[in-house]
Amino acid sequence: MHVEIGGKPTGPLAGVRVLDLSTIVSGPLCGQILGDMGADVIKIETPIGDSARYMGGARAADMTGFFVQMNRNKRGIVLDLKSERGAAAFRRLASQADVVLENFRPGVLDRLGVGWDVLRRENPRLVYAAISGFGPEGPSAELPAYDMVIQAVSGIAKMIGTKEAPRLVSNLLADKTAGLNAAFAIAAALYARERTGEGQRIDIPMLDAFGGFVHLDQIGATAFGEMQESSAVGELLFRAWETRDGHVAVLVIEDHQFVSFCRIVGREDLIGDERFASLVGRMTNAAALVDVMQGALRERTTAEIVEGARRERAPIAAINDLEGFLADAQVRANGLVFELEQPGAGRAPVLRSAPRFSSTPSNVRRPAPNLGAHTREVLAEAGLEADEIEALLSRS
Repeated sequence: MHVEIGGKPTGPLAGVRVLDLSTIVSGPLCGQILGDMGADVIKIETPIGDSARYMGGARAADMTGFFVQMNRNKRGIVLDLKSERGAAAFRRLASQADVVLENFRPGVLDRLGVGWDVLRRENPRLVYAAISGFGPEGPSAELPAYDMVIQAVSGIAKMIGTKEAPRLVSNLLADKTAGLNAAFAIAAALYARERTGEGQRIDIPMLDAFGGFVHLDQIGATAFGEMQESSAVGELLFRAWETRDGHVAVLVIEDHQFVSFCRIVGREDLIGDERFASLVGRMTNAAALVDVMQGALRERTTAEIVEGARRERAPIAAINDLEGFLADAQVRANGLVFELEQPGAGRAPVLRSAPRFSSTPSNVRRPAPNLGAHTREVLAEAGLEADEIEALLSRS
């Protein structure tokens, strides 16, 4: 991913202006994705700033490394939307913008006089994206919803744990899933606007985004009745297999995959075993196969198994920690992790944007903004006079 601080946007959304009112993870991640694709994203914060500036590790200057991960390629301004001047300034900005992005509880911006119904009257081409926990309607619509709340409702805790001992994922998966959904929805709405000339409102409930993501396979597997298979099948497919010195993930669904596994662990004698010679046999005899595979894997090191997997082109990989992930040769080849210089804070590792565009490549033009760093610049572009800007800043 090309880095040219101060350079011009080269991505497919160059020329699109986004007002990002969101905080923490879901909305900021969406805004960063749009910024990586070339949009001019203006991060609008309260005078105390996005809460993510204070979360997730040590703080340098006015941000943490956590904040840096979701806020590059943005200009930052401070506006107090609870003040009449601040709300008026935001309406001015929105009248000239292509996208407004927010992740407040439903109705918050309406009560401040800067919601969808107000903004679209001034700018019919506006795309307005609202991420919320549960959606704009329903019995839970106005309840606070954070990642772990959505995880709890979704049922994932009992999928990765057990019914008796559920476990939440120690990762903000629901937030990030909502952010990804919001980004592609905004891009689609901008495409629709090119055909119709009109903008629209998009609601992205975290519950829908994450629930739909998690349960595609769960609900699909029982669509035509319960499957008659051993509970050991899950152990065969989704297991951290022990090696002599670590763990690996192994897939032996297809016949050729099982043959490759047998060669890797030196158990060619199993290739002709009628219990495991076919997919149906492996599923039917999953419990016995788990025992055989685990015994064979414990006799070899992770490195030996991975080397054999590469030779056989088999779907087997070491189960990494963060250090192992960062050291992975493919991670390095992809340039997945690189460093950005954050003004006043120093260099910070960040993750590249995944899509590769052949004609309109994503690029990095700005580090995450310091609080309010571009307030004067952005408000002046919107046509506010110098005295109006100073009056706004004096109240911030």
